[in-house]
Amino acid sequence: MRKLLFHRDFQGFAGGHLKVWDYFNHARASGIIEPSLYLTRDSLRDSSNPWVANGERIESEWRPETAAALFLAGLDWLAVPGDCRKPVINLIQHLRHADPGDERFGFLRRPALRICVSQEVATAISSTGEVNGPVLTICNGLSTPGLPAPASERDIQVLIAGYKQPELAARLAAVLEAARIQVQCLTKQLHRHDYLALVARASVTVFLPHEREGFYLPALEGMALGTFVVCPDCAGNRSFCLHEKNCFLPTYNIECISSACREALARISSGSSTEILAGGLRQAHLYSSEQERSLFLDALLSFVQEHRI
Repeated sequence: MRKLLFHRDFQGFAGGHLKVWDYFNHARASGIIEPSLYLTRDSLRDSSNPWVANGERIESEWRPETAAALFLAGLDWLAVPGDCRKPVINLIQHLRHADPGDERFGFLRRPALRICVSQEVATAISSTGEVNGPVLTICNGLSTPGLPAPASERDIQVLIAGYKQPELAARLAAVLEAARIQVQCLTKQLHRHDYLALVARASVTVFLPHEREGFYLPALEGMALGTFVVCPDCAGNRSFCLHEKNCFLPTYNIECISSACREALARISSGSSTEILAGGLRQAHLYSSEQERSLFLDALLSFVQEHRI
């Protein structure tokens, strides 16, 4: 079977690596093409790396010419010679690809099938007029079997998932604690299992993404785990973070976020949070990893046929 070669520079676990790992497994399940991975020489090779943790065989050299096709994301293009003619699937996970001042912007001119993780990302890159090749939207899917069971008693009043915004998270924690609210504030990334276990114990979780995201999966994970989600608008969460339907979606400033957090606690206390929490569960189920895989495998089959792989 022909090889679909992935490239990763793994300097620590992040959501972008998790999604590439998902697509690696989608390709493996396809029966169409066999995925393989090259890790840069200084990549971490510990239990935080899903390829290492799962015992995957890793290519000892980066030789794109030996592959039938390449799967690239982020800055992986830097490793591909300009004269390389291998067909490419390019996963686009952030709005910054559409920013002319960003290094990733120039990659849009190189031919590829581009898979965008949200409609917001697809619209952003398409509007540049620079994209060379088809653009497909496949919204990120949530793997609910990998989530812990929600706690029967939520012993964390407010959890702040602030490792992307540590200074803001610390300031927010101080504001809430001054209002005599019990807070657990995360400013450094935990092992994924430990982090999800905390979300499953929290009555309210305040998620602090970057101010611009392509798709912010942690908010959906929070909905699936039954915590009351407070997540400020970051563009890439607008299609699934629906204010007062499944979460609170405040403006991105500390006053609005802290006010939304207090209102969420008040709703829980009064018993009027049921509809929002139920809406969150329904929303999370709409974004399944099974749907993501099905859409990708359809696209992969067309890609293989088009390029006669």
